[in-house]
Parts: sequence; C-alpha cells; structure tokens
Amino acid sequence: MRKLASIRLIQGVEPIAGKDRVELATVDGWTCMVSKADGFKHGDMCVFCEPDSVFPQTEQWEFLRKYNFRIKTQKFKDGNGLPVYSQGLVLPLTTPQIKTLKEINVGDDVTDLFGITKYEPPMDKERNVVTSKRHYPKWLMRHAWFRKLVAPKKGNVEFPSFISKTDEERIQNCPEILEQDLRWVATEKVDGQSGTFALVRRKSLFFKRDEFIVCSRNMRIPKPDGRSYWVVAEKYNIRKMLIQWLEYHKQYRWVALQGECIGPDVQSNKYKVREYDLYVFNFVTPEGRRDSLTAKAEVERMGMKFVPVLSENENLMGKTVNDVLTMANGKSALNEDSLREGIVFREAKAGRLSFKAVSPEFLFKNGE
Repeated sequence: MRKLASIRLIQGVEPIAGKDRVELATVDGWTCMVSKADGFKHGDMCVFCEPDSVFPQTEQWEFLRKYNFRIKTQKFKDGNGLPVYSQGLVLPLTTPQIKTLKEINVGDDVTDLFGITKYEPPMDKERNVVTSKRHYPKWLMRHAWFRKLVAPKKGNVEFPSFISKTDEERIQNCPEILEQDLRWVATEKVDGQSGTFALVRRKSLFFKRDEFIVCSRNMRIPKPDGRSYWVVAEKYNIRKMLIQWLEYHKQYRWVALQGECIGPDVQSNKYKVREYDLYVFNFVTPEGRRDSLTAKAEVERMGMKFVPVLSENENLMGKTVNDVLTMANGKSALNEDSLREGIVFREAKAGRLSFKAVSPEFLFKNGE
C-alpha cells in the first residue's frame, strides 16, 4: 500500500533567489517549497504528503480548496526567472494530528491519521457490476434457500490475487537506486488507463477450462461494457493470443499482459487517436515479470504494440534525481505534439528492479 503521508527526514533546505518568505526543502528525492516560518533544517523529522494526496474538506485544509484539496505539482520562477518545481506538501510535527501520537518514527505511515485518500482520475473510477433484479413467484420467495439463491449479487469484480497491480515507485521515493551500477531499459510512460489481461488454465477431474480475465487498474470487468479494456481485448483477440501462448508453454498455469489503454475519451486524448488502442508494458507469468526487451518481443509476435523503447542500455549511476526528472521531460513518441508523461526504467538483465520518473513539465501542464 502506497504511503501517501509518512514521517520522513529533511535532507536539506536551500534559499530560493528573490524569495524572502519561502525556501526549498529536500525530502528523499522530492523538492518542496516550505515557509521559512516553519524553521525546517537538515535532519528534522517532518510529515511528507506525496502528490495526488487528497485531504478532507475541513477548515484545517481550507488553503487547499483552490486545488480541490489535492496535492499537485507546482511551478514557480525564482528571482532570476528560472523555474522551480515544488512537489508534495511538508508539514511540521506540530500539526495537531501528529500531536496525538505517543511515538513517532521515520517511515511511519500516517495517511489514515490525516484522512488522506489517493486521487483517482474520473475515467479510473469503477462501476458497480450488479445483476438485474427479476420477479419470482411469491410461494417460492417464502423459502430462505430460494431467496438466497436468486438474490442479486455483485459480479466477480475482485482483481486476481496472483497478479500485482500496476504502480511503479517514483524515483523520488528510492533515490538510492541511482547508486547501483546497473543497465536499464527506458520506456515511455504512456498516459492512459491501466489494464490487465490474463488467461488461466482451470482443470478438474473431467474437463479443463480456459478463463479469460479483463481488469481495470483496480478491479475485474466480468463482461464487455463498452470501455477501453474490453474493446482492445477484442480488437487484438487477446484471449486467443494468450491461449495459443499457453499451448506452447504448457509449464505455466497462467499468463498475463498489462498495458495502457488510450482512446478518444481517455485522459483528454493527449495522443490524438481516433479509436481505442493498447500499449503493453508488462508480460507476466508465475515466474514473474519478463524484462522489457523480452516482453516486447513476445508482445509483438502476438501482433500487439509495446510501449516505446527510448533506450536499451542506460546507466544512471552517479546521476541525481533532478537529472533523471530532466530526462523524463520531452515529446511523446506516440505524438510529437504532446509531452510524454515520463519514463519507466527497468533493470535490463532480469527486469525485477524498476522505477518511474514522471515529467514535472507534464504534471504542471496537465494540472497534476
């Protein structure tokens, strides 16, 4: 579970040219504008709230109302006209919620203490799937066993437990990874709707059945409903492709693809497409996630698209978080008139280590 608000350490505080009342604090890999009146200094503990944290609509957080109580990326100019990005919200330990704690330790998750929730784009908010009601004879409805049998039930909407949901860690939360001498494959982070598509072999004593699973970011979608996930599943005949793959790889009980669905009504259609499409970024089996280049080859053999590969051999050792965020800025390979959302870096050899660098320019331009 992502810690939207946690106890962290201030790594440093720097002045901002031409600004007398505010300064720039560094928390792990995040930089955030803070008030000089709070007196933050190197080594202090603080509460750090990540971007996309949504605060309760109370008087305490009234200053966030103009942002709909959501923490967003802010861009300012210093006294020399140079851009300064502020991402997150830094709060002192004198905040009333923290005063209620008997003990405070670095790393403590205080998300629930503040009543913070994660922002979900409107397109990602899930629909309830409920079977339609029917009318049955009264004499049958008198029996409890029959009422239980025909009672309306929610569809099978739970996300499969054997597959991890898609949510890469941001580089700001793991800056120490830049100290490792590793080779990375860099792919474009596509701004769409995250979908998961899986095929599971179900066997019993008398028969076998292939179960095809289609999911949004958080839940399963039992049947086609006109949204992007099922449209692209049918467009690329993903069920058939995964059945065929398992036929050639009988040692596996299941296989899954994860990707970003884009379309005319998805995330303001930044890529200017006319119909739903899918860009795969994960190829997963019970052994784990394949590395990016292996996944790309598998996906393209199935006739599908993989997210744009920007570099096959990137060494980030010695770079700073700011260096990597600067790399994340740039034009999208899907449409040169659009900014890319960022870059996902995955360790080239095994593909197990990974993180994302989200473009500050993209976030600010799109009000994120």
